[in-house]
Amino acid sequence: MPRVTRRQLLGTTLAGVAGALAAFGFRRRRSGSAIDIPSNGGLLFDRVRVFDGGHWLDGERSVVVLNGKVATIDRAPVDRPGAQKYAGGAIFPGFVDAHVHLSFSTPQAVFAGGVTSVLDLGEPLAYAFADHTPLQFRAAGPLITAPGGYPTRSWGANGYGLEISSEAEAREAVAMLADRGAAMIKIAIEPGQGPVLDAETMSAVVHAARARRLKVAAHALGVASVRAALAAGVDVLAHTPVERLPGSVVTDAARRGVAVISTVRAFGDNASTRANLAALAAAGCSVAYGTDLGNDGIRPGIDTAEIEILAEALGSVDAALAAATSVAGALAGSGGRLTVGGPGYLVWCPRFSGPADLRKDIRTVDGRP
Repeated sequence: MPRVTRRQLLGTTLAGVAGALAAFGFRRRRSGSAIDIPSNGGLLFDRVRVFDGGHWLDGERSVVVLNGKVATIDRAPVDRPGAQKYAGGAIFPGFVDAHVHLSFSTPQAVFAGGVTSVLDLGEPLAYAFADHTPLQFRAAGPLITAPGGYPTRSWGANGYGLEISSEAEAREAVAMLADRGAAMIKIAIEPGQGPVLDAETMSAVVHAARARRLKVAAHALGVASVRAALAAGVDVLAHTPVERLPGSVVTDAARRGVAVISTVRAFGDNASTRANLAALAAAGCSVAYGTDLGNDGIRPGIDTAEIEILAEALGSVDAALAAATSVAGALAGSGGRLTVGGPGYLVWCPRFSGPADLRKDIRTVDGRP
């Protein structure tokens, strides 16, 4: 398997520099910003199309947001004196990125770009279990890996990996992460960049996580790594694999109910990765949007190119939008649905005809009460 390009910045010292650069690139390329919900009057979005996380509601609607909640989604026009008003365009739930490394960016840049919820799949403990307002933030903590294993010899040398060498240490590591508040456990299977966990230790991680009602995601890019992940019983492939998967592996992943996080652009956007994503989806694997923010070339906020790749793999733009809202939200454990009474984390696009418009003029609604 060819070596893939990973983060060029190492450790937490340079993370702030990376975030500043990413935010600078964001400002040059996007015109997104955040909308606070006024304490008096709320927000009124008049005559908007509504994507609720699964499909488009028929016709145009009036959407009112009050006190951090979606108060109404009405067919009829709404007259709400004192409300801050926006008209036309389309409303979406806040987008959900199910694979980020937020310390290489900033919460503010991600949020202003239309992503309101993230699942962080690799951070040092102190960063992973801290507040990152205004995002709805959930995290796995450091990647569980073998001593000297990926990513401890490269971009993750300063606490992004948690090294274990036995089944007992596997159980201890999972217990510690669960007690800190981990939303998921992640293991690394990257034989090209150091030692990997043996089969028994990987299985011990999965069993310990299952006992804590936590899913396990695997960094597994090649065929052998994916086979090892499936044999261990993982629940999620943290990336679409880059090496072309045999049909038997695709079938096995679907039979086991494994979910897949896209991250196609982060690993070169090659033909085999796209083919794997389409095959896994066609076989019945749930596919969630994720960018692996922190890689070179991935900017904070909605990655419209990744959504277009998902549309191709899943067969429609609507399916790709669902993958980036409700499906990713279910995997991350927060966000992704627009419902009456639900959180007011929304994205308003004044002119929407397709995913490319989401990189232009968008507004993110801050749903905090």
